[in-house]
Amino acid sequence: MRRALQRKRKTFRKSVSGKTVLFKRRKPSKATCGLCGTLLHGVPNRRIAELGKLSKTEKRPERKFGGVLCAHCAQRVIIDKTRLKSGALKAEDIPLNRLNYVKALKG
Repeated sequence: MRRALQRKRKTFRKSVSGKTVLFKRRKPSKATCGLCGTLLHGVPNRRIAELGKLSKTEKRPERKFGGVLCAHCAQRVIIDKTRLKSGALKAEDIPLNRLNYVKALKG
């Protein structure tokens, strides 16, 4: 038996042919920020099949880096991008973990 199935909770159901085992589905983990790891607000934690039935705006917040970064980290990235664009900051001064998000930001 696969290890992933051994860890799941089992429920036994009697069928006509004999005993069958059903495995309970695990609940998916909550969404966390890509930079600091805090829990994200406004992002549902459901299975993929259930997420597909939700509308686009119910799946993640409608803002820059919505569903990926928390509000504080997104604000820091936008500030870094603005300062980089104006010349007040150099690319070497931005932390590496934030630099990828700064480059991904359009504008």
